[in-house]
Amino acid sequence: MYLFGGSTGSARNDLFSFSFETEQWHEVRPTSGPGHKANVPCPRFCHTSDMYNNSLFIFGGYDGQQRLNDFWQFKLATEVNIDIPGSSFTSDLRGFLNEQKLSDVTFFVEGKPVYAHKLLCVRCSYFRAMFEGQMREAQQKTITINNVSYRVFLALLEYLYTDEVEISLEIAMDLFVAADQFGVERLKRLCEKKILISINIDSAATILQAANMHIAHGLRQSCMDFILRNFDAVSKTVAFEEMGRSNVELVFEILKRR
Repeated sequence: MYLFGGSTGSARNDLFSFSFETEQWHEVRPTSGPGHKANVPCPRFCHTSDMYNNSLFIFGGYDGQQRLNDFWQFKLATEVNIDIPGSSFTSDLRGFLNEQKLSDVTFFVEGKPVYAHKLLCVRCSYFRAMFEGQMREAQQKTITINNVSYRVFLALLEYLYTDEVEISLEIAMDLFVAADQFGVERLKRLCEKKILISINIDSAATILQAANMHIAHGLRQSCMDFILRNFDAVSKTVAFEEMGRSNVELVFEILKRR
């Protein structure tokens, strides 16, 4: 912990550090290059300070006569300038997506093979239960996946491999449903956000039905609010008419809340 300045009846500009390991205070004396006197802020109190990248930054305060608005940096560690390349971890893992090399399980989706790695797939509860439990799939090297399109399944795997995926509006709803099916809660929320950003008159009723079916409370409430605000326009859409035929309870709920 670092403490700069303050007041003991008059403003100060000393700098001390406190070690939580030894429970001792030590004065820190700013240094500069050979033959140069260290440049130190004038005494002050009521200032603000923060730590960032091994430096203490001081702003403003009061010196007993006037308010200050100067900005200072104390470098608390010797800088080591080494050019460190950016991490390739995510891109390396993405390179294993649908890569037969080193794969230990093959999914068949819409009749097409998808090569995968159990170690990364178990990031989701569905596959963890499948591979670690007593299900017959735990011993199989080929597994058929139903009710998910090939494109959506690849997007799901990309998220499991890298913790990120580009969610296009075209597949957002299908990916939301797949994330719910496979128990990937964070991906489900990311899809939910994408859907809410793009909700419109024509899609509102369809999104409401999907949110209701998959128990997405936040998405359901947002869709309901949108429909109530734009009821006259939404109620004339094909999607709303379809909802009236397939889920009349939702229509009654909307009418009751108007």
